[in-house]
Amino acid sequence: HVAEVEIDPATGRVEIVNYVVVDDFGVTLNPLLLAGQIHGGAVQGLGQALFERAVYDADSGQLVTASLMDYPLPKASDTPAFTFETRNVRCATNALGVKGAGEAGAIGSCPAIMNAIVDALWRAYRIRHIDMPATPERVWQALEEGRRLHTL
Repeated sequence: HVAEVEIDPATGRVEIVNYVVVDDFGVTLNPLLLAGQIHGGAVQGLGQALFERAVYDADSGQLVTASLMDYPLPKASDTPAFTFETRNVRCATNALGVKGAGEAGAIGSCPAIMNAIVDALWRAYRIRHIDMPATPERVWQALEEGRRLHTL
């Protein structure tokens, strides 16, 4: 997984402008379903990296992000056009030659997106870390901290 992002320095909004996945799944039984599974998993990871956050009331412990009105999920407009390719090598330990694809989309997307964000923040402001989700508010706060440190 490799992600390319652009960050709006005025708002902290992250836009994924390019996203590439290349993986080995052994013998592919249905390439269209595989591509859909990988795209869906990558969007799941995108949501985790940029939006999703469970919030609990500090006094009661009540979940306050319990509905989709309060818990943001990625929309089609938040997702890039994925480039997906396979470099398959037949599995030698089963008769079909297949390999698992269950978490292949989701497992690489969070680190790819977060590393792209941190790379952009490092290049501009020497910021080394930001927690998930990298919401516009968190990114903007990191940018402001970077600006403050660079003007001292």
